[in-house]
Amino acid sequence: MLFSERYGYEPPKPLQFESMNDDLKMAIHNVLVRFEKFILNESDISSLYSNIWCFFYMQDANVFYNNNSDYIRYLCDNKYKTLPWNKVYDFLEFYLSTIEQKLSVPPDDKIIIEFTKTLNAVFEKFNSAYRFVNNKIIPITNQQEIAAIEEAATTGIKEIDYHLKRAIHIFSNKENKDYVNTVKEAISAVEATVNFINGTKGTTLGDALDKLKEKKSIHPALCDAFKKIYGYTSDKKSGIRHCIFDETDCIPDFTDAKYMLVACSAFINYLLSKAKT
Repeated sequence: MLFSERYGYEPPKPLQFESMNDDLKMAIHNVLVRFEKFILNESDISSLYSNIWCFFYMQDANVFYNNNSDYIRYLCDNKYKTLPWNKVYDFLEFYLSTIEQKLSVPPDDKIIIEFTKTLNAVFEKFNSAYRFVNNKIIPITNQQEIAAIEEAATTGIKEIDYHLKRAIHIFSNKENKDYVNTVKEAISAVEATVNFINGTKGTTLGDALDKLKEKKSIHPALCDAFKKIYGYTSDKKSGIRHCIFDETDCIPDFTDAKYMLVACSAFINYLLSKAKT
């Protein structure tokens, strides 16, 4: 927070949820410019903007082939300036996917991590409600929540990582807000974790937690608490593990989905840590 905000000469920046002001949009643009200048070579920049021009902006490829890459970057920059807030975040995900997969020499993991950290720092500075988590942009603002989700999604255990990455992917879909399946995948990741620790397969979370209480130094109250959360996902009124019908009145919204994603991630990290002791 700078002088003017600290001493009340300017109002605090409002939380930018489902919105983006010009300062944030330009700050994001400047991060990309610096990344291209100091990390990418000219060949890779040309490849990057070929992909952006043809497959993000869906423009005529002949324009790219009949002009130099600097001109295409100029055209892309002009289009960027007109993007609505949600399309800027789409653009960032597309940009990251392109530099990971389409360049002649894709940057290593450390560069990608630093790139997303830099963007997250910009999001935080300008009070964006969104952050990169596991290379997807999701509406999370707390650094501890981000760390918990990222740790739980990269355990190296296939079943756990699959379900949690699916939860992140669904939660990050800004066009189709499918909070029911976000919760379903998050709780499935917990179920996979407990089965992994127990050495079982296909056991429902409630039964798996009962078995876990018998063999690990985890307080029974914690297992029982998560059994109740599992009960919430299994209740017909939530529409999570059952079809939605007329009496369904507790369908998850954004707040529910975010809580479950964070809570399930934290519980997974806790269980795996306890299993090592």
